[in-house]
Amino acid sequence: MTRFRIARRRWTRLVAYGLAGVLLIVLVFAVVPMPVVNRLLGAYLRDLVAAQVACPGMAAAPPEVTVRGGALLPQLVRRRLAEIELTMPDLTMSGVEHASFAATLRDVSQPEPDVTRVGSMDAAITIGFANLPDPPDGQPVPSYRRAPDGTLAIEVTVPPAAAKDVRTRLYLKMDINGNTITSTPQRLTIFGRTLPAAQVGSMTGGVRRQKLPALPAGLNYRSITPRSDGLHVALAGVSTTPLNQLPTSFAGRTVSYSARDGLLGISTAFEIPPIVNIPLTIYAQPRLAGGAMTLEPRSVQIFGANRPPSDLIAKLVLAQIKQEDLSRRLPALPAGIRYRSVTVDSGGIRVVVSGVTVQPFSSLPKPKGAVTTYGADKGLLTVTTVGSAGRTMPVTVFAAPAIAGNKLEIAPQRIGMFDTLFPAADVFAELKSENTTYALQALPAGLEYRQVEVVPGGLRIRLTGRDVTLSKGLLGGGC
Repeated sequence: MTRFRIARRRWTRLVAYGLAGVLLIVLVFAVVPMPVVNRLLGAYLRDLVAAQVACPGMAAAPPEVTVRGGALLPQLVRRRLAEIELTMPDLTMSGVEHASFAATLRDVSQPEPDVTRVGSMDAAITIGFANLPDPPDGQPVPSYRRAPDGTLAIEVTVPPAAAKDVRTRLYLKMDINGNTITSTPQRLTIFGRTLPAAQVGSMTGGVRRQKLPALPAGLNYRSITPRSDGLHVALAGVSTTPLNQLPTSFAGRTVSYSARDGLLGISTAFEIPPIVNIPLTIYAQPRLAGGAMTLEPRSVQIFGANRPPSDLIAKLVLAQIKQEDLSRRLPALPAGIRYRSVTVDSGGIRVVVSGVTVQPFSSLPKPKGAVTTYGADKGLLTVTTVGSAGRTMPVTVFAAPAIAGNKLEIAPQRIGMFDTLFPAADVFAELKSENTTYALQALPAGLEYRQVEVVPGGLRIRLTGRDVTLSKGLLGGGC
């Protein structure tokens, strides 16, 4: 009986203590407002989740965690959280600094330390354009923006080394003024497209000028025409030698000159034994013979009469003149240019010159750093260049980023140059392209990269998953 009373008293005390605990809890919930309880539990859960997803020192600021799904105490008692919103505004992921991460995790539990199980989750990684990885050393640094059509626009200046296989064909209209050739760009063919010269000024190099050798007075360059064998340069004119500029010595005698009836008069004094210093004038007809001008005597004015070459006295005078005295070599002319005719008047000896000389393409200047060939097309000079000749090429690459497994692919679709869009395949057939695939951080089973979109400030990569098991340090690839 005594033992029964003792046991009964112990049971009574246990029940009393239990009731007291219940009453205490009731009293706490009655005295402490529920929002305060939620805040206390919320702070505890935030610290718990933050420690699970981020490694120490990985982020510039601690994660922002919001637990949803109603009262927190029942969720904590069940050890299962209905929904967690997680935000990290500044962290390093996949080698990219200053990325941001936002996620919604549903049906979250922690069956064991450092292991979190998630029924489903949706997340997004946002990388600002300014924080995208820099290219390797020696490669041009691009700038990024969102194009109006939602694609990614990458602006970059292509160095000459990357453009060593780029083929261009420039069409030039050639004119000649004085002894200056002016070559004006008309259009340019590049990457399979032909563009007006005004649109591609940075590639055409502007108007070109080339000096030709100066011509004697009276001769002029008339035209220049590109043809298949070179530049056809036409020139014509009359080269005049005034009478007072002719040689003062002829056949060993001092002479003077005059003109009459289209003949050149050569006045001097000849010795005809026994008479000395007989004044006379030989009238000769200038004629062209190859590259020489020959004087053909037509009469001799002597003793007050103009005598034909068959006259005895005229024969005596002409016999003292050597044949070589009657011929003079003319200056050599370029190939294709000819002396056409010669006349004499009071102004002097006039020689008509005309013709077309061909300057072969091989003699034209070629820029360094490129392979250049010349040709002709419908009267225009064509300059075909392989390589950039030291010039850089500003381009805009338009790409639609995509996810392929655990890789981000930024495959160019169109290339913008000179206010013109080219298919990327046509451009990269000649222009060396850099790597456009970037590895992303590996994800746990059940979680996958779903898509990437271009937002005004950068790239947003979306993730989704079901029945995902997250180890500690998810966002840093593990602690």
